[in-house]
Formats: sequence, structure tokens, C-alpha cells
Amino acid sequence: MSGFLSRLSVVGLTLAVAILLAVLAVMNGFEREMRERILGVVPHISIHGFADLKAWNQLQADTQRAPEVSGTGLFYERDVLAVQGVRVTAAKMLGVTAPVWRRWEIWSKPSKLTLEPGQVVLGAGLARRLQVEVGDKLRVIVPGDALRSETLPATAALHVVALVDSGTELDEALMLADFEYTATLLGDELTATGLALQLQQLFKAPEMRWQLARTLPPSFYVTDWTLRHGNLYAAIRLSRDLVTLLLLSIIAVAAFNVVSSLVLVVIDRRGFIAMLQAMGATRQDILWIFLLQGLWIGVLGASVGLVLGMGLAQLIPVLASGLEWLLDGKLLNTDVYPLNFLPIDVRAGDALWLWCTSVVLCLVAAVAPARRAMRVPVAQALANQ
Repeated sequence: MSGFLSRLSVVGLTLAVAILLAVLAVMNGFEREMRERILGVVPHISIHGFADLKAWNQLQADTQRAPEVSGTGLFYERDVLAVQGVRVTAAKMLGVTAPVWRRWEIWSKPSKLTLEPGQVVLGAGLARRLQVEVGDKLRVIVPGDALRSETLPATAALHVVALVDSGTELDEALMLADFEYTATLLGDELTATGLALQLQQLFKAPEMRWQLARTLPPSFYVTDWTLRHGNLYAAIRLSRDLVTLLLLSIIAVAAFNVVSSLVLVVIDRRGFIAMLQAMGATRQDILWIFLLQGLWIGVLGASVGLVLGMGLAQLIPVLASGLEWLLDGKLLNTDVYPLNFLPIDVRAGDALWLWCTSVVLCLVAAVAPARRAMRVPVAQALANQ
């Protein structure tokens, strides 16, 4: 019975470690893709305002000199209606300069293209809703300026030259076009509506936003990525911490099964323990025997669990694809979730602390049975044999 419980403790610890490592790999994957795919293309800091092009160029030159800034680019935003046959959807048409376009270009198909006037790049989700492909024509309706009653809405026919498929929620409303073409679509004088800044360290964005807000003229206002995507990033980190805490409790329960198994070993082997002591084994020797048994359960269970967990983590995308095929639908959709796939990121640091935590818990759990074993009365135990 005691041997069965020892093996059961190893199996429980193995499963707990494997499941926790696999779940952490998924949560780490979401965090990595959020940082690389979404925060890699959206501006870390955006400066909006009303100014002529000369003022924008001067502002761009001034901010570019800051050591924290890795890149800048002017853009022009317009709210438009995209029309394809009977399908109509609202979108934000973003006129971008070359530095901004290069960040999106890595997700575009085809890539390595130059945006010309009259050309547009759509997000894959938006293109899917409109049922357009590369090479199709797309009509957009641009509302007039609300501050200028004489400005009438304009209609433009755009040529779809590429699709951006980043696999994120950004694809659902993305429409990129040439900066100058977008800015002058209603016959306005060429200017910008914003300046995008990319930082060397994206987590310094709130600090720099406050610095810019104190120094810029009142006609400008500053936002950063934490205002638009910060809640999502924080939710992913919080979910990761909560799942880790929950599954660590399972590991703790599995590790402390060592207590019950070793207590039964002490009860079943009282005579043998007494014989060892009669043959010259000290109490410290008995203590170390049971501590080493607990340590061995922890090392074996944690090591096998890490191997199984790594294998399970690699199987998760395959299992998800199989489930999607079976259900004939997407498990994740960017209409609801930030990504449309399950990313995996197995980190050596997670595996190391998980292994160490499991082994330490098993070792701690073995202390009480070991102390009980070292106090077995030799004469009484031998008399009961």
C-alpha cells in the first residue's frame, strides 16, 4: 500500500507539473505575440493635433533627437465607409509615410511594395468582411469636414494591392494608404493629423507621454499604447499569474501526498527501521533516508513532468487545429480575442523555477514523516515483530 501511494504521488506531481508548464507556455505565447505583433506595429506614443505641415515636420525633427525614440513617422487619419457591392463597413483610413508603413510591411502579402496614390492595403479581417482580394477595386466614401459646411463628401475608387494578416484584432479595421493622397482627398492643404513615435523600451511610454504633454503647445495632445492596449496586456499578465497560482496549488497538493505515503512507509516498516537502528544506524541516518526518498519523488515527478509538459505544449496548436476541423469553426476569432491562433512559448526560466519549486515542496513534505521515523522506539518495534 505504501509503495502504491508513493507511485501515485509521483504520477500526481508529474501531471501537475506537465499541465502547469503547458498552460504557462500558452500564456507566455499570448504575452509574446501581444508584444511583438500588436505593440510592434502600433505607435508606442501618438501625438495628435492641428498644425500645418511645417510645424509637424519641426515636431518630428525635435522628437527624433530624443535618445528614447527609435523611430518617428507622420500619419493622417480619416473615418470612411468602405463599400464593395452591397457590403458596407466603417473603417479608419490611415495615410502613412514610409517609416510607418515599414512596420506593417512584415505582415503584408505581398510585401516589399511602395504605396502609391490610389492604392490601399487592407487588414485580412476587413477584407474578409468585404469579400475583396488583392487586385480588386474598393470604393470608399469620405464624409466632409464637420467644421466646414461647404465641404461635401467625396467618393474614391481604390486599388487593393496587399493584405495585412498579422493574426491580431488590428486586422479587423485596418486600411492603409499613401500619406499625401489621404491628406488631400477632400482637396485640403497637405498636413498631418498625428505623429507616431516608437521607443527603445515600450514600457517607458507613459513616462515619456507625461514629459511630452508638459512641453508641447496646447494644440497638441499625447496618447500612448497603454491607454488603448494596456488593459489587454494587463489582463494577459493577470490571467497568467492567476493560472500559475491555481496550478501551483495543485502541485502543492501533489507534493504533500508525499506526507501520507511516507507516513504509511513508517508504519509499515517500523520493524525494519528498528533493525537498522539496532545495527548501528543513527537517528540522523534514518532522517536522511526518508528525506532522500521525498527528494527522489520530487526529482522524478518534476523531471518527467517537464518532459511531458514540453511535449504537451508543442501538441496544443495541433490539438486546437484538429478541434477546429472537427467543429468546422474557429476557436479564436479576432472579433472577440486579440489573436486568432494559440501561440506557444516555452521558457527555460519557467521550467527551472517549476522544477525547483516542486522538488523543494516534496522535500519539505518529507520532513514530518522523517522526524516520525527517527523517533520509532527500537525495543517496542522489535518486540512487535
